[in-house]
Amino acid sequence: MTIIYLPIVPFFLLIVFLLFSCATVVAPGGGSEDKFPPRVSGTSLAPNSVKQGTTLDITLQFDEWIVQKPPSGAVAISPPIVGKLRVKVDGDKMRIYTDEPLDSNTTYTLTITNAVKDLRNNPLEKSFQILFSTGDFLDSLKADFSVYLQDSLIKKKKFPVVAFYPVGAVRAHKNYLRKFRDSTITAEVDTTPNITKEIPQYIAQTDSLGNGTLRGMQAGEYLALAFLDENNNQKLETDLEIAGVAKYPVVIDGGDLQLNFSLGDLDTSSISLDATSQRGNSEIELSFSRNVLFDSLLNCSFATARDTIFPTDFYLEDLSKNPVLVVQGLQNDTLYNVVCRAVIDSLGRQLSQTLNSTKFRFKKIEEKSIVPTAISRIEPSKIAADVLPNSPIKISYNHPISADTIIPKLRLYVNKDSAKFEVKQTDATHLEIPPIWSAGSRIKFVQVVQDSVVDTLFQEKLLTQFNTVSKLKLASLKGDIPGGDVQTIIVLQETTIRKTAKSSIRSLGKIFTAKCDENGHFEINGLAEGTYKFYYFKDLNDDGKLTSGSLFPLRAGEPFFAPSEDLILPHGDDNFLKELFKDLGSL
Repeated sequence: MTIIYLPIVPFFLLIVFLLFSCATVVAPGGGSEDKFPPRVSGTSLAPNSVKQGTTLDITLQFDEWIVQKPPSGAVAISPPIVGKLRVKVDGDKMRIYTDEPLDSNTTYTLTITNAVKDLRNNPLEKSFQILFSTGDFLDSLKADFSVYLQDSLIKKKKFPVVAFYPVGAVRAHKNYLRKFRDSTITAEVDTTPNITKEIPQYIAQTDSLGNGTLRGMQAGEYLALAFLDENNNQKLETDLEIAGVAKYPVVIDGGDLQLNFSLGDLDTSSISLDATSQRGNSEIELSFSRNVLFDSLLNCSFATARDTIFPTDFYLEDLSKNPVLVVQGLQNDTLYNVVCRAVIDSLGRQLSQTLNSTKFRFKKIEEKSIVPTAISRIEPSKIAADVLPNSPIKISYNHPISADTIIPKLRLYVNKDSAKFEVKQTDATHLEIPPIWSAGSRIKFVQVVQDSVVDTLFQEKLLTQFNTVSKLKLASLKGDIPGGDVQTIIVLQETTIRKTAKSSIRSLGKIFTAKCDENGHFEINGLAEGTYKFYYFKDLNDDGKLTSGSLFPLRAGEPFFAPSEDLILPHGDDNFLKELFKDLGSL
């Protein structure tokens, strides 16, 4: 079998490339750690071939050894075939074949995804595609797509797939859909995709930036969906995988087509109350199957045959997703039926009426066994540097507190001078001190405590101290969003890069948002010079968040634009968006 080697790099780079790759025709041994992704360097089938037989048997040559048992979904073919796609790896070669014949006069796209990895667990940098036809010509239509990638996906090197499902009467003539069709529905009326059951007609994977192109498509109408195929089965598992819907329907007709997706939770199943546990004599922790809106928790009750008690407050501990209810008057060694009737999450999903209760026996805990009330977290921390002048001080406690007993013990110093300040209690365990300081200030925040030796003496215990950003380092951003209006929201998030001996670690910080006016104009003040993640979107449902669409009912995600590069913001009051980004997408 002849292997056609691909000119994937210029000649002068090829020499360097061969120096690194020629030693990997056998399994690599010791030496320095390999961080280079594997690449397809040759194929037995020339890309864009026509008049190919209906027998599929292709060999790919890689530039190094790859994992000998690629996971399911490492290789995909569009449109779907009748037989099972088989993959065998021998060293640096991959054979792809099937025992069943392909359809005649059909254009196929074979995709090698980044589930293929080398022996050092480095995945393909981007998916590799081969387009070929069993007929006299190639279907020439294509779709370009871009998926907005969260930093967590980039770090995991896990990239989404984009799938296209046929819509309309044409579905009746798709043989591969027969095994997915609901037996109670005839092919003639089966015009809408059943996304959670069927596989797509076309599927491709994004690259490390979330971009990609799918070629060889037929004209028609499609539902376009991006999702993170965690189990590589080419099906969306809504309870496990995040997804996003593009505009619907998508029309493929030969014109330029750019689809943008954002990923989110599209699971439509209801919420369940899974467990109840005791944190203290008045603190009861509830565990739900999803994060819930706290305001709805006051509808929960603790009931016996004689009495029903409702919570008086609630809070969320740092680094925890489980809410804690403050419930007064629970009786020792008593069994309660805990019922939550109207709890919802941020997407409006309701608590299941059959899974909304648990049994809980309250046992009074001796006070000496309870951890004393103390500060668990304070922001800005003692090590914070260059804090923005509009940042408040936030204090978190490990147990519910009363602001009236805490406030008299707090002292604030601005530039060494004692200052009057306001304290807000935001929930049972959190206090907030609104800023009364300006740029270039030195802040010291203390608590007065009794001396451990002489009880008539008091001393100041440092809680936090920090400096605010100097006025010379402050910045603002203003500009006009193409196609923007009063529904348009701009989002900036602080980004820092910390370099280590082996890699660079990107971390995200505070988020800033602004709304446009009716002409798409916005302005954000009180920023610090630096690097920011930047995007904007139309908030069509007025929830303040970029939503990814819905499957039931079928609804497209909100329009957005996210540049591939970060925004580098210099100090000053005259930073205009059009000068920092030349090409801005229209909403």
